[in-house]
Amino acid sequence: MVAQLLRLRVDLLAGEVRGGARRSVLVVLGSLLGLLAAVFVAGELLALRGAPVEVARSIAVPVGTFVSVAFTLVPLVVGRSDQFDPRRFAVFGIDRRRLVVGLAVAGLVGVPVLAVAIVAVGQVGAWSRSGGTAVLATLAALLAVATCALLVRVGCAVGAVFVGPQRSRDAGWLAALVIVVLGLPVVSLLLRSDWLDPASSELRRVADVAGWTPWGAAWAVPADVASGRVGEGVLKLLVALVVVALLAWAWWAIVGRALEAVDGRASTRRYRGLGWFDALGSSPLGAVAARALTYWARDPRYRMSYLVILFVPIVVLPLGVAGVPWHWTALVPLPIMALIAGFLPHNDVSYDNTAVWLHVASGAPGWSDRLGRLVPVLVVGLPLVVAGAAVSARLFGDQTAFPVLTGIAVCALLAGLGLSSIVSVALPYPTVRPGDHPFQQPQAAGTTAMVAQTTMVVGILLSLVPAVWLAVLTAVEGPEPWALATLVVGCAVGLLVLAVGVAVGGRLFDKHGPDLLAAAQRN
Repeated sequence: MVAQLLRLRVDLLAGEVRGGARRSVLVVLGSLLGLLAAVFVAGELLALRGAPVEVARSIAVPVGTFVSVAFTLVPLVVGRSDQFDPRRFAVFGIDRRRLVVGLAVAGLVGVPVLAVAIVAVGQVGAWSRSGGTAVLATLAALLAVATCALLVRVGCAVGAVFVGPQRSRDAGWLAALVIVVLGLPVVSLLLRSDWLDPASSELRRVADVAGWTPWGAAWAVPADVASGRVGEGVLKLLVALVVVALLAWAWWAIVGRALEAVDGRASTRRYRGLGWFDALGSSPLGAVAARALTYWARDPRYRMSYLVILFVPIVVLPLGVAGVPWHWTALVPLPIMALIAGFLPHNDVSYDNTAVWLHVASGAPGWSDRLGRLVPVLVVGLPLVVAGAAVSARLFGDQTAFPVLTGIAVCALLAGLGLSSIVSVALPYPTVRPGDHPFQQPQAAGTTAMVAQTTMVVGILLSLVPAVWLAVLTAVEGPEPWALATLVVGCAVGLLVLAVGVAVGGRLFDKHGPDLLAAAQRN
């Protein structure tokens, strides 16, 4: 069975080259570039053999960790095109054990695994400074290659299920978005001159942290032993072994499920009553709020928007690694999350598409439409802001930060929602249609989208000026009385902007209702 799957793997790889001329050239060039990059990295690692141990460690461990992380994220996005998806073999009646081993061995044949093997050979050369470290480096290299190979198999299988053509691809797009969001601050930090110095404390700190992760443990084993940290090296070797064992178990479970489960079964849901419409009554405000709550809970376009907020706290990682004190990084995520939450409904009318006629034809007051659409963000956002401020203040180590953070975050949230009430009526622009992919964004007409988004960001930042100024005074002159003033002024400014936004937006909605319907139909 292993030989047959290997032959099939080779035939499939050869088929990639024997396709159309353009495809063949792209495949060959991509493979050559990947292998050349691997050879270059391996050569750089080999050159570290004569470098000081700490310098070599600060380079080799982060590089290996980055390779393993890439082998984790990329298969999740491209898994739907995996030709060795175990579900494809479920109809052949192959024994589970033979299929597990056969697919795993066949997965070793390919440019990605060959590339990581080349890099691993470079690491073996870098740490072959004595017989003991050479043996450990070889063992660690085998574990690193096995980890990456299993990550490809597991990642592709998971990606094929959750990002496949029969399922929503939101997870894959979300993973790509997270990579971009995290990559931007990381790149900006790495461009600093002191990061380019292999002997810098930042790179050493990265190597220390990365070596304890599942992705960097195997790469850190010979580096730690060579630098005299034998105990840490042994512990990280155990971590690497456990990681390989867990990935092997996950692969075994995935193949077993693929052989026993049937995908594509229809699922049904039963609902009792009218949900939020029963709970909030039949008033114009209640009906709009119930509709908005239903949309925010079920519509993938909304889910994609607010799920992005959950990844904002990750921005503290590159800041902490860069040397910013960890307790100060605790103050960063909450204001950003509140700003994004207030920004989200700025084009909410366009999300309705033609369904906005319900709001126009009902004759409901415009203010009820404006306020009702904000209910989901207010009901969920305000308690989370208070809870987030409490957690951030505790992590910061000073409860004075609680009123300051609460004032700034509440101001950002409420001011953003107030401005959204105006902008979504005054500057609607084409957006994703209901049922389309959340990232299938149409071309906006003219500069409306840019103007609307710029207006939102600038307006929120201007609204934050008083609260931020008082927060600065709190840090410079002490908490009394500036901390409490930050809370009061931040909440007052936010409520004022929210009230003005709902009132002005309501009047615009009453006046331009038919125009909004026409604009929504052009989306």
